[in-house]
Amino acid sequence: MYDPNAVKIYTDGSAIPNPGSGGIGLIVEFPESFDRGDFELSEGYFISTNNRMELMACLRALEWLQTQRFTRAIIITDSEYVCSNHRNALYWKKNQWRTPEGKPYENIDLWDIFLRNKHKIKLPVELIWEKGKKRPILLRVDALAKQGANNPTRTDSGFQPGKFTAPRTPGGKTATLYSPRDEKPLIRVYKKNIYGKNENAIYKIIFDIYDEIKGIYAEKRYAYLKNNTVDLKRNNCYRAVFNDDPKFPLIIDAVGVEYLKNRK
Repeated sequence: MYDPNAVKIYTDGSAIPNPGSGGIGLIVEFPESFDRGDFELSEGYFISTNNRMELMACLRALEWLQTQRFTRAIIITDSEYVCSNHRNALYWKKNQWRTPEGKPYENIDLWDIFLRNKHKIKLPVELIWEKGKKRPILLRVDALAKQGANNPTRTDSGFQPGKFTAPRTPGGKTATLYSPRDEKPLIRVYKKNIYGKNENAIYKIIFDIYDEIKGIYAEKRYAYLKNNTVDLKRNNCYRAVFNDDPKFPLIIDAVGVEYLKNRK
């Protein structure tokens, strides 16, 4: 399936829930000519996200390759996030880790380490996506990642959990990017993360949207807030005004309202 002369490193990451206890799995499969059994690694982190764990697993693969002498290596991941973005990270860094619209990229601490580690490796390294759990070795690396998540011993020092309260919208799905609409929705802020410092700081605001017709919290969304625009507090409700940019939705004004409860 892959070059038989290349060292193949299968990686996987897991967070239970997401975010939650995190784990990574790694299996090194040597060419037959090496006459060596597979090398396995499992690590657990107290709290992280699925994407960070997928990326962390690739970082461990790159770190391991720095200690070895091979002619070619292939890293196999089932993470679309990692596979879709590993070639873009260099351009993100050149643009100060912001999109052309000014939105901050996620997990820049790990992407920065990824670039440095990749630069240190002198042999050709290819990163390939393969759908997970379709072969025994993929099932095994998935099990190693979950094993780590169930037995955390490490701290993901770059993860920013932010201060938060529990969302009021039912369901376990994570918040998705808010799409600006021709309305001023009622929102309840439940989490805030900060990117950058001082006047360049941008806040990621994660909130519930209140359905005024049904009288319930119905959506979990996130948008951004530039420093000193308005002061939004966790577990408070607001009538919010957004810009009209779907790629970089910003809260440009918000008026506090009485706390909203789900109708019984």
